[in-house]
Amino acid sequence: MNELETTVAAPFRHGRKERLSKMELVFYYVQDKRWMSQDQAKKLIDLAAKRGLLSKEGEENIYRCTSSLADVTIPLGFRPGDGIFAETAEEQDPVEALIDAIAAATGKARKDLAAEMQEISGHFDNLLVPEASVILLAKKYKVSTESYIPALRAAMREGQ
Repeated sequence: MNELETTVAAPFRHGRKERLSKMELVFYYVQDKRWMSQDQAKKLIDLAAKRGLLSKEGEENIYRCTSSLADVTIPLGFRPGDGIFAETAEEQDPVEALIDAIAAATGKARKDLAAEMQEISGHFDNLLVPEASVILLAKKYKVSTESYIPALRAAMREGQ
């Protein structure tokens, strides 16, 4: 797990709760742990929701950790470094992230995998969105997509 995922999972794990309000999350980051400012905490929560690490329930400001963070263990004395804010500033495309994972698992070059994605899309008259093509490519190479699904769904919703 990366530092961002550990930071997002921490209030749920320490509080032994499945659901927390935005106010409780901000309080945890700002007052309880003193890890960041209030504005940074709000940005972190919004980013985590956008990346699919947190799911918002209805119009309420209640958040739930997604299944991808269920097994996160928080190391004793954990404190996010300045890198967490660098991670929050960058927005890695989930399609690119999954292509990187497939490349790492198979040893194939990214450009070859991109060509295979185009070929897969061609079988569907080029009507598949890249998010669907990369999922099919990952299935072909038996690469787990579970942690990428929420971010891919969010990217598809934004592209509509």
